[in-house]
Amino acid sequence: MGTTLMTLLATTFMAQLIYVVGVGGVHDRELCLSISFSLQYLHLSLILWLGLLCRDTLVSVQRGCEDGPRTDRLWCRFAISSLISWSLPAFAVLAAYGATDISHLQPMYKVNCWFVYRPVYLLTYGFPAMVVLCTCICLLIRARIRLTYALSMETRPKVRSRAAKSKGLEVGLCTRLTILLFALELSAVLYAATGAKPFWLLYNLLHSIQGLIMALCATCNSQVLSVYTRRHRRRRSASKLLSKTSSLEDLDWTPLPSTI
Repeated sequence: MGTTLMTLLATTFMAQLIYVVGVGGVHDRELCLSISFSLQYLHLSLILWLGLLCRDTLVSVQRGCEDGPRTDRLWCRFAISSLISWSLPAFAVLAAYGATDISHLQPMYKVNCWFVYRPVYLLTYGFPAMVVLCTCICLLIRARIRLTYALSMETRPKVRSRAAKSKGLEVGLCTRLTILLFALELSAVLYAATGAKPFWLLYNLLHSIQGLIMALCATCNSQVLSVYTRRHRRRRSASKLLSKTSSLEDLDWTPLPSTI
């Protein structure tokens, strides 16, 4: 789960870099198309990583205080998640590029370099993004209900307090990230559908502060970082203890017991 969060933040950083390149004004058509499709690809990957993070949060809440899966299973699951999150947006961008008539595009100006062709944008980006974000909202609602029920059924005060703090931080972090990205993508979809300038201004405002807000919610929050680092240390110490107790040297009798 911590690896998924770090990958999500790295994808956000790359999307912010592409966004900054287009802010300065791009009058070259090929470069503007490259910026538009690159930003579309990174945002779709970002939303998919958010969906995987919400899914992991729900699984973590359902598991409760039990130990997580083994390390080899975690890496296998992360490999499958990477394949999904990086490959599916590529197919969407290829479909958008194939459906865009480049020869009949209007000249690109610095006020609109991210929304090249609105009908294709809505079909290949807006609709999939909103579907995934609505799925994230449903997963978070289930996680919140499950957490409330688990805390009400827990009879041990210390365990209940620890679970309420750690699981509550996880669900709260995913909720804040989902609200931010949902507002960002909703403003983009509304501008692509209506062409209203207020939605365009809202999109630029949210995109400008997106990286800062996500950094404040995740990497700059010591309580959130302590949850993931403590879990990693617990898993590492458990695997180390298991390797010690299962070694053949510890199973030998040294010295040999005296005979009777």
